[in-house]
Amino acid sequence: MWFADIYCDHTWVSKRNGVLGEKRLALSGPRSISLGIAVDFHFFGDDDSVRHVRVLMHTDDQQLAQTCLNLNLQTWVAALEVAVMMETGRPFQIERLPGSLMFAIWLSQGSEDSPACVMNFERGRPSTLNYEKIALAMVIWNGDVTHHLFYLRRFIDESLPLDVRWLNGYRMLEWHFVGKKAGLAKSPSWRSFVERFDDLFKPLLRSNQSSYGLIEEARALAAHAGADERSDAERQREPQNAMEKTFQVLEQMIMTVLNEHLARVGSPIRFQDRIRSD
Repeated sequence: MWFADIYCDHTWVSKRNGVLGEKRLALSGPRSISLGIAVDFHFFGDDDSVRHVRVLMHTDDQQLAQTCLNLNLQTWVAALEVAVMMETGRPFQIERLPGSLMFAIWLSQGSEDSPACVMNFERGRPSTLNYEKIALAMVIWNGDVTHHLFYLRRFIDESLPLDVRWLNGYRMLEWHFVGKKAGLAKSPSWRSFVERFDDLFKPLLRSNQSSYGLIEEARALAAHAGADERSDAERQREPQNAMEKTFQVLEQMIMTVLNEHLARVGSPIRFQDRIRSD
């Protein structure tokens, strides 16, 4: 049997050496209609916190299990986060890999009670704060970049959902290039700017798709509930949606706009992207 471990608290799993212990609930009955396999959900945790979810896929075929995960990953994560928040009234997210947008999910083969993989997230030791840099970064925002600051604040906040972050990043670029007007996609200066990043977009493009087209696909996805309407075959090949694929390039575009803004000429503060590629 193959199963996908969804890590809500990797520290909890690590302290137990991967032994998940007694299930809080085992839900059987759901099926993947398109793949024809049964799917069970096992929940683990405490009285007040969901710590881990194991999704069991009743197949011995690794490719079939991977396909099932690719097709359902986004829905499982969103549904779990919504269900927990509705029950607890508190913010809840499954874990992401450090410095990444990737969900902490591990596909394994074994029995339903097999230990979970212990993830040791390597986080660098906190560096000594540069208070001079913090102070300078705080006072650089004059009236010409007030809107940029508003959107940037929401773009870099890792506690916000990806669609909220992505859309705020897009809106910052929209404000920068067209201001209060609509139609960023038709702006010549915007198109010229996007072309500077074509080499980064190229590996992400479908056949006959342009960099502008991929950005607009991601924008539509972010603006319409993040519903991925690609075919099953396409999602099977590439489980990452357009927002996930483009986020790192979008971040580099935003940092470039900020660094090149006329209001910041001569500033000692340089903006750098923060998401690593995986």
